[in-house]
Amino acid sequence: MTALVWGDELLKYDFGSYHPLRSERCKLGVEEILSSEKSALIDAVEPRYATENELELFHTRKYIESVRKGTAGDIDTPVSPDLYEPAKLSVGATLTAVDEIVEGYDISVNICGGWHHAFEDRARGFCIFNDVVIGARYAQRKGFKKVMIIDWDVHHGDGTQRAFYNDESVFTISIHQHPSTIYPYRTGYESENNEYNVNIPIMPGEDEQEVLKRVLSEIPLRIRSFKPALMIIQMGVDGHRDDPMSSLNLTDRFYESVAQIVARCSKNNDFPVVLLGGGGFNFPKTAQLWRNMVEIFTEEKA
Repeated sequence: MTALVWGDELLKYDFGSYHPLRSERCKLGVEEILSSEKSALIDAVEPRYATENELELFHTRKYIESVRKGTAGDIDTPVSPDLYEPAKLSVGATLTAVDEIVEGYDISVNICGGWHHAFEDRARGFCIFNDVVIGARYAQRKGFKKVMIIDWDVHHGDGTQRAFYNDESVFTISIHQHPSTIYPYRTGYESENNEYNVNIPIMPGEDEQEVLKRVLSEIPLRIRSFKPALMIIQMGVDGHRDDPMSSLNLTDRFYESVAQIVARCSKNNDFPVVLLGGGGFNFPKTAQLWRNMVEIFTEEKA
């Protein structure tokens, strides 16, 4: 069974009609998932707010206070005082997803999550609080000592890499457009790879079949070697060829193929999975891709 964490209050995590990140895309994604062929295997769950102590699993007290006061943020990530509670709820939705795994679900989903750019002391790249990092550390407190994070957003998961780069208990994999050609520019290079951190950058124009060969050979190998107790996936789909943020040629096939191989690894190696939304700015296509991936995980684990 799959738990889908959602509540209408999550719609308040929105930077306004002029901004690419609008909560409409999350609502569309949830509607697609709940109307899917696997909807009978999906339970809707209300999110809770993260506490300030939980935010401090990654963020500094000073930064949390700056978000509360509306003095954090930048031109890409405008943070007003009105966004403090919605940002806490978005993180809390990821923690709720982890709680549902503890309660026995094989798969749990927070579409309004995946904020992988936020650093411990600053908002970045549309991300206020980093629920990916907080979720992993929270899961470890719940007994999942080894956590693997796979991120296939078009942008490198730099906040996540920063948090866990020297942490042998968390393995991070990021599949993204080559950072010499897209935000965040400074990180996400193969030269940063180490025993517990793997970057797989994709150059614009690279053939999808060749990308799939690289990705699908790398992931099962790393899973078998690391043996995670829990996996967190940032399933951003802004690398799709129809997404306005992307310079890649990825199609539905790419996302469905990667989801299928990871879902099979989850089943064969008996670990649960938390799915987080991430990027995606062609709203109808984003919702459809999220639905397809949730269906794949749900069917594989049924």
